[in-house]
Amino acid sequence: MSGKGSKPRPFSVSQDEFANSFEKIFGKKEKTMQVRVKEDESKIGQCGCGRSPTGKCIGWHGLTEEQYQAELHTYKTVNQFTNTQDKN
Repeated sequence: MSGKGSKPRPFSVSQDEFANSFEKIFGKKEKTMQVRVKEDESKIGQCGCGRSPTGKCIGWHGLTEEQYQAELHTYKTVNQFTNTQDKN
């Protein structure tokens, strides 16, 4: 007589695909740059990594270079469109 759980459930993805996804999610993480203002309290909130186009920290220090470039492109595109709308 077979009890509950005696037969494994079928996989919905291949073992290779599962392993790759698992590695992407839980594998070694790249070290992210953390920049903190310690010296001058008047600079709190300002961008310390130099990535923010506004000068204020918007959290881009934790992005990979590829993610940063994509966000920067989106930011420039949106602001160019917004600035064009404001002039009309």
